[in-house]
Amino acid sequence: MPSKKLRVIPLGGLGEIGMNCMIFEWDSALVLIDCGIQFPDASYTGVELLAPDFSYLKPRLKNILGVVVTHGHDDHIGAIPFLARDTELDVYCTPFPKGLLLQKLSEMADTKEIRFHDVRPREVFSVGPFKFDPIPVAHSIIESLAFVVETPVGNVVHSGDFKHDPNEFSGQIFGFGPFKEWSKKGISLLLSDSTNAERAGHTLSEKDITVSFKKVFSKQTGRIIVALFASNIHRVENLLWLAHKMGKKVAFAGRSMHAYTRLAHEQGSLKIPSDTIILLENTGLYPDDEVVVLATGSQAEPQSALVRISQGIHKEFELRSGDLVILSSRFIPGNEKAITTMINHLYRADADVLYESIHQIHVSGHGFQDELLMLLKAVKPNYFVPIHGEYRHLAKHGHLAIREAEIPKENVLVVEDGQVLELSREGLVRAEKLELRNTIIVDNFFVSGEPALFSQRNNLSRTGIVFAVMIRSAPEGALAVPPRVTSHGLLFRKGVNPEEVHEGAVSLLETLYDASSKQEDPQDFLRLELRRFFKRYVSHKPVVIPMLVDIGS
Repeated sequence: MPSKKLRVIPLGGLGEIGMNCMIFEWDSALVLIDCGIQFPDASYTGVELLAPDFSYLKPRLKNILGVVVTHGHDDHIGAIPFLARDTELDVYCTPFPKGLLLQKLSEMADTKEIRFHDVRPREVFSVGPFKFDPIPVAHSIIESLAFVVETPVGNVVHSGDFKHDPNEFSGQIFGFGPFKEWSKKGISLLLSDSTNAERAGHTLSEKDITVSFKKVFSKQTGRIIVALFASNIHRVENLLWLAHKMGKKVAFAGRSMHAYTRLAHEQGSLKIPSDTIILLENTGLYPDDEVVVLATGSQAEPQSALVRISQGIHKEFELRSGDLVILSSRFIPGNEKAITTMINHLYRADADVLYESIHQIHVSGHGFQDELLMLLKAVKPNYFVPIHGEYRHLAKHGHLAIREAEIPKENVLVVEDGQVLELSREGLVRAEKLELRNTIIVDNFFVSGEPALFSQRNNLSRTGIVFAVMIRSAPEGALAVPPRVTSHGLLFRKGVNPEEVHEGAVSLLETLYDASSKQEDPQDFLRLELRRFFKRYVSHKPVVIPMLVDIGS
């Protein structure tokens, strides 16, 4: 009789950065580790967010026993409220991600009940057939966890997102002791973060960049604006205390900066020195060299605080000569153009700008190769599957495990979203591959959209569109009025008069109308001829939509 198998099903995070979601399935019981969103690239024109494909879960909603959360970043929790529109959920998490989820739920309609279960580091809890041991790890957000999961066929380690910081200010130092203890009991499978698998060496410590900030703060004579992720509470706290010790005042700019710091402070995770925080609109009451602003917008997100400041449209803060702007984050791929545009605006306002590539003002929350190897050697798994990264990151991490951790090549499986894995007492094997499509979110609601649709939308943005309306009188079928041609988004060649081109298009349609009636598809005939006509005068053949409208009886 074949042994039972644990099915491990990645719905997101393997093959891309973000949208992390992993299913553990035993018999009919389903438990999710994380359920996050992804911010789309330019290929998804007009789309705000992407979520995992829940089609595998839809017929099994009653079997979902819980969602276990590693930490509170949107790419790990952002899709939970959308899943809660279909079913009640039990969510297991620490206080900070719980607070973030409650904020999100307050802004969404039609969600079903979410029952929260408090998770505390090293306090084992059960969800169905699984036992979870939450192990604290260092990351760029507070209360980050890895999990050792006791399953009926062996122990599995899910690293979450992690780094190793021996000088962590918070006291939550990520040590490998718990993993080494578990390795003595045997680890069947390790699932480990691969985001920085291409980067050799070891990440810097938060202590290192605090030293850099201290040097900058001591030399600066103008106001300082630091742009960073609001979720990086440790860095916010470090900057608050550094400013306090140097006699400076700090103002917050940006909705999420206020929300995240308020939540962390209320929960006791953020200690704010007394007589340090001031309102943004009151920064003018203090000497420039005593003012620090912590702002959102390090990725030049539309309508973020720093973008509005850079464009001179922020209601409460205006840049002036001598200000220093510090971008304390890396440039996330896909955001480079928007960020450099914002930096140019900042320089136009006569501010100076520091960013990671020219100054040591940011450290990653994801471990480099040395740290990934430290976890591999501490865990000593029988099988290894890299997670959280594009395929190149997963592959690089797999090679590291084979070459440096001496895990047999056949025991390292590099897979992408939808590839079902089955773990049994006999080992880990690939099972079926699910066909997954990203779920598209606009205005907090799912919308339908096939991949071809976005090719069409992108094509429209490149070529423009032409509408041609021809009104025919029935029953004779003659044109009742001259055709009408309108266009949108066309790039006309230099020296071309658009009005004359449109007049020429009308004449062409009148000339071709009789011939079109003899065609099998009159509208397609007119469409092709009109495309050829416009191509003589514009940069690209436009999308042409001819409409034949009959009037009369």
